[in-house]
Amino acid sequence: MERLLILFLFIGVAFCDPSYRLSTPIKPSAYNIRISPIFDSPEPVAFDGEVTIIFRTDTPINQIQLHSSDLNFTTTDITLTPSIAITSLSFNETLQFAFINLASDLQANIDYSLTIVYRGPVRTDLYGFYGGIYTENGQRKWVGATQMEPTHARQTFPCFDEPQLKATFTIALDRPANYTTVSNMKRESTTDLPNGYQRDLYYPTPIMSTYLVAFAVSQFVLANQSPNPSRSVGIYVRPDAANQTDFTYEFAVKVVDRLGEYFNVDYFATNPNLKLDHIGLPDFNAGAMENWGLVTYRESLVLYIPEDSSAYYKYRVAQIVAHETTHMWFGNLVTCHWWSDAWLNEGFANYFQDYITSLIEPEIRSDNILVTGSVYSAYNADESPSATPISNPNVYTPSQISGNFGTITYQKGGSVIRMMHHLIGDEAFRAGLNSYLTNSRLSSGYPEQLYAGLNTGVQTYDSLAAYPGFNISGVMGSWISQPGHPVLEVNVDYANKTATLTQRRFYSNSSHQSDEIYQIPITYTISDSIDFTNTKPAFILGDRSIQIDLNITENSWVLFNIQETGLYRVNYDDASWNRIANALKGEDRLKIHNLNRAKIVNDLFAFYFADEIPFERLYSVIEYLALEDDYSVWLAALSGLKKLRSRYLGSDVLGDLERTALQLARHAINELGYHPRETDDFESLRNRLELLEFACDVGDAECIQHTVALFRGLVDNNVEVPASIRSVVYCNGLRQGVAGDYDYLWNRMLTTNVANEERTILDVLGCTSNKEKIVSYLTSVLEEDRKIKTQDLSTPLSSVLRTYSNLETVLEAFSCSEWRPGYSLLNSVISTIANALRTDSDFEKFEERLQSTGCQESEINSGRNAVNSIKTTLEWADDHKNEILAQLRNKGITTLPSYILLIAISALATLFV
Repeated sequence: MERLLILFLFIGVAFCDPSYRLSTPIKPSAYNIRISPIFDSPEPVAFDGEVTIIFRTDTPINQIQLHSSDLNFTTTDITLTPSIAITSLSFNETLQFAFINLASDLQANIDYSLTIVYRGPVRTDLYGFYGGIYTENGQRKWVGATQMEPTHARQTFPCFDEPQLKATFTIALDRPANYTTVSNMKRESTTDLPNGYQRDLYYPTPIMSTYLVAFAVSQFVLANQSPNPSRSVGIYVRPDAANQTDFTYEFAVKVVDRLGEYFNVDYFATNPNLKLDHIGLPDFNAGAMENWGLVTYRESLVLYIPEDSSAYYKYRVAQIVAHETTHMWFGNLVTCHWWSDAWLNEGFANYFQDYITSLIEPEIRSDNILVTGSVYSAYNADESPSATPISNPNVYTPSQISGNFGTITYQKGGSVIRMMHHLIGDEAFRAGLNSYLTNSRLSSGYPEQLYAGLNTGVQTYDSLAAYPGFNISGVMGSWISQPGHPVLEVNVDYANKTATLTQRRFYSNSSHQSDEIYQIPITYTISDSIDFTNTKPAFILGDRSIQIDLNITENSWVLFNIQETGLYRVNYDDASWNRIANALKGEDRLKIHNLNRAKIVNDLFAFYFADEIPFERLYSVIEYLALEDDYSVWLAALSGLKKLRSRYLGSDVLGDLERTALQLARHAINELGYHPRETDDFESLRNRLELLEFACDVGDAECIQHTVALFRGLVDNNVEVPASIRSVVYCNGLRQGVAGDYDYLWNRMLTTNVANEERTILDVLGCTSNKEKIVSYLTSVLEEDRKIKTQDLSTPLSSVLRTYSNLETVLEAFSCSEWRPGYSLLNSVISTIANALRTDSDFEKFEERLQSTGCQESEINSGRNAVNSIKTTLEWADDHKNEILAQLRNKGITTLPSYILLIAISALATLFV
């Protein structure tokens, strides 16, 4: 499942309670499920269901324990064959169990058939079987769809809702004649029913987990479909969006074939009635969901139309289709035995979403995003003392399970898999994955089985021969079973041509210490023989420290972790940092791989925030950015600069920081220009947008002038803004505009047929400087007939708080009693506001709102806890502001005349473009 960063997360109780796990010897083998939405109104609010479960028990037992949540049935609705009298039925709503108590024991090794007739709600929270609304030709249209992962199948049918309890599923869906249905498998038949409905019956699925059951009831159209019925790929969307699916379809066909070739396991050979449909839904909680044969998506992540979609959305569509398609093998064919090891599903999907995309669509450069996206995210999530290991045993409750679907599982899991790929080589990696998938086919996966599979590849190609004493389970296990990641401290003795390497766990606060030892694949290159292409590790560091010989000369520089193929940061001694800084400012700059230039910048910011280096060291290196125009490097730089700027909002440091940052970025901005060019490659399009958004955010007059002019051309003269820069143009048009500009974009959002455009506008509406419109946007989610979709409820607040000057308006508008009906998780809203506070005045106003607007005790505590956390960050900022000001005011980049000359020449050159 592709998980989006949702602002309002449920924070579960921090305890481990195995009573949430099924404790029964019963194992299902097959389900027959019938779902019939009740169309007694245009938008069904309930459905009738019937499920028959074929199961066996290993030992005699007189109780059937299974999952059920919000489903209504009684003992008279239950039939058991062979017949045993049912004495009672009870429910535990907290644990989400139903207990069917029997007059006598079920006997071992006999097939039983349990049938339950029930009724359930068509949900509105985007889980289980839920309903959504879209508009077509001015009319409201209803669509019913599903989201079962991780623990929501039990809200749709009584079941054994744990991933290792696999079975086949035969699904029947009832519908009015003017609706269509789609499910995991190909349709077997359609029959007319006495009530005027029609019943669609689908072929049985392969053996799979309950969370993969999927269906939709809609008036959508099949926009694309493969001509070969034995390799059927299709795209379902609402009729008005049928013209936005061509790229998705073409990529979907390529990726399922390419992955089948890579794993040497053909997807369509799994079952003759298996197909692979993709459906775009107007309201969907996750990014997408990998249901076998029917992948569900948010519309904005499956539709792409070049003239109205930015480069970002082309990448996201490719990435997310690749992610979900990878799950057909990792997750569906072989499923993690329990959610503690969800990385066996999600880590592989996270890795291959970019790796396979880089092979199919190399111009997107998703190979770089593997680092700047996944690896960097993994570092950030993994640097606190509370970080969990990738294989996390403390997962029991639904909230803990949901919480385990996060960055550690996805991005860190994928980054470790990438590291192993580079360690053992492509041939061994492919052979190892094939062994794992083949031996665990249609069953449950465990880390040990994966290691065994990879070891088969290692032995076949002797790919660990250069590392005596190390094996794949030991190396990979040291990263999977331990939390955190290391920093490699490098101390070079240039006179004796040696380097001492020492590892320790990296923390965002250097006062923390622990004793983890990781088995680190070490790569490096030296200026005298530069090679950034060979990512096969020179050796594995399995001890705390080691000394190695280096073939260096007096003026050499050395860089470790080539292309960031290892999941470790690198900090050098002062002399080595000086040599690296000089190399970046000289002729060697472009000889250093762009991912290693990005790594230098990213690591230095991390070290500074962790108090491991002074600001002078950080700045002495990153001042070279005045010459840099690479997208990956600027992603790293902007991330660090934005984080630093965020800590000084509302302070006297802010102006100096912003001026310096603009000086560093000026060359890159001038190189790219303010308008898209026909010669732009994919990364140039994305780099321009990132740099302009930052420049305009910090008040660059030239950026504001260009973007506002484009916005006025749109509003006043209907001149469309180029898709690749719309977000920055829309945002700054609103900031510098009037109330009518907000109304213009709001109406454009409501009437556009392009989901990407709708999402772009939704993200920037909070840029308005009009106080009345800010309040209107914030409270739009509270309206009974709200236009903001359930999936987007967090967006208005995050959009408004993107601009610090809006905070005062947010504090004035916020009210627990008034906002609580619109937000089921008000604690998260309160924490979000608290994280935007920066000054004593902010804190005082926030506390006053907590006290005066009907906040409950838990909500007040949530806000105060968030305040304490942000105050710690601001204390850090206060402690460091003098050294930052001293550096920026006394040195700046004015000591680098060659930089200024180059920038001036670049600026003049743009006049003649």
